[in-house]
Amino acid sequence: MFKPLWTTLGLYGVLILAAVPLIAGWVPPNRWYGFRFPGALHSPELWYALNAAGGRNFAAAMAVCIAVNLVLLWKGTPAVQRYRVWINAGLIFLSFWLVTLELLDRLP
Repeated sequence: MFKPLWTTLGLYGVLILAAVPLIAGWVPPNRWYGFRFPGALHSPELWYALNAAGGRNFAAAMAVCIAVNLVLLWKGTPAVQRYRVWINAGLIFLSFWLVTLELLDRLP
C-alpha cells in the first residue's frame, strides 16, 4: 500500500515543483516550457501573467489530485486500485485542460 502512495506523491510533487518557476516568473518566453498561447511569446507581460496564473492553478489542481489519490488508496476497492494509473492519467489530462480553458479566458 505504501509503495503506490509514495510513487503517486512523488509524481505529483514533481509536477508541483515544475509549476514553481512559472509562478515565480523565472521562465522567460520560450517555445518549450510554460503555457504557450498566441501572442504570449511576443508580449513578455502577457507571458508572465498567463504563466503565473497557469502555474498557480496547475499546482492547486495537483494538490486536489493528491487528495483524490489519498481517498482512493484509503477507501478504494481492489477494482479501483487496478485502474488507479488510468485515473491518474485522466486527472492530469483534465487538470491541463481546465487550466488551459481558464487561461484562454484571460487572453486579450
